[in-house]
Amino acid sequence: MTDAPDVTPSVDPGPVLKKKTGAGNAAAEDKAAAAAAGGGGADSPGPPRRQRASLLPYPKSGKSRDVLRRATELERISKLPEPRGIVTPCTLRKEPKDARTARDVASTADKIMVRKAARSIVGISSRKPDGEGIAQCTGIVVRWNETTRLATILTCSAAVCDSGVLIHPEPKLLIYLPNRAIREGRLLFFNVHYCIALLEVLADSPLQPANFGSSPRFGQEVFALARDDESSLIARRGTVLWQEPPSYLKYRHWLSFGCELAPCGTGGSVIDEHGDVIGMTFGHNPNPYMLSISIMRTCIEMLTKFSRVARPMLGMDLTAVELLDISSQEDIKLEHRISNGFIVHMVFDDSTAGRLGISEGDAIVSYGGQHDFTLHKFEDFLLSLGWGFLTSVDSTWTADLELEVYDHVSHTIRRITFPLGFSDAYEQDYS
Repeated sequence: MTDAPDVTPSVDPGPVLKKKTGAGNAAAEDKAAAAAAGGGGADSPGPPRRQRASLLPYPKSGKSRDVLRRATELERISKLPEPRGIVTPCTLRKEPKDARTARDVASTADKIMVRKAARSIVGISSRKPDGEGIAQCTGIVVRWNETTRLATILTCSAAVCDSGVLIHPEPKLLIYLPNRAIREGRLLFFNVHYCIALLEVLADSPLQPANFGSSPRFGQEVFALARDDESSLIARRGTVLWQEPPSYLKYRHWLSFGCELAPCGTGGSVIDEHGDVIGMTFGHNPNPYMLSISIMRTCIEMLTKFSRVARPMLGMDLTAVELLDISSQEDIKLEHRISNGFIVHMVFDDSTAGRLGISEGDAIVSYGGQHDFTLHKFEDFLLSLGWGFLTSVDSTWTADLELEVYDHVSHTIRRITFPLGFSDAYEQDYS
């Protein structure tokens, strides 16, 4: 949302970075993917199955001492590790694959809702053509074409980028589907500013596109969904935090998420109480962050129609009054009679905002006639003004943004017609 020089580290999210894979292991992974794509065959035996253990006979004496001894022995046997290569059928599994998922998704209603939403969640493994691993993350099925059998998948740009730059023009992408099949995908588009990438995969069985919900709300309880490289579902329960995104993110349209993500959780969906997707997650400590569904949808539409995104270049760093501490809110109310708006935290050199006389400490109290002062909604509003830029052949095209700006020195409000510029750079913009 700014056009400042990029002096901070890349905001690319941090999914699981994969270790370098040798040629043998890469070939084995390719073979597994090919076998999954071909459906195996009659001559392709499955993994060894766990044999039913012989139960100790119930003691004929019936004495409590003998019954207790038998129970103790059975418990000891149940804790013995399985022989190498033996797979325990899911019907005989005693412990959940992921204890945190079992804890966070406990009620019957939540299980039904999460299981339904998980139909649109896939795992993604990316690596270079030479076998060197890039990332293990998650993706969201956003479109399905029944005629071509092609699915469009939204994920994080860190699956294919490093420090804001595409790692390889043709990365190797394995997609782990909900039905346990593995398919090879291909990169369609990416945009580093919003940390998103669109992939495409051919699937034999229909894939369920996600249901899109409304923009996330502060304090809202949500679930973050992910899928690993065994196609196993992982879920985390959390809350959209009442706080500004950390300053190191540089762009302030992110929302903080109060939960520790799964290692492969970056790129996964955030769903509301109805199972509708309201955002996409990005892993970071101490709190992961998320991109709002409204921004996601606009970016998807722009990429699909124009193969690029019109990023608004505001030239200011803003802070929402709503998220300031209560003492600061009280001071601002008493001294400036402002109870809501965006405080101008920084104005960048040689920016449109600076040339129009907007200064640090001023406040935007209205934009385009609107008064919804949450930064991710403001970003979405600015993004929606960029359609004209995408259809124009003039790279200097601007949209007139009507602002009401409070001057903190003169204590007056003035109306400004702000010529908002855009950039369609898809990699990190260092200009």
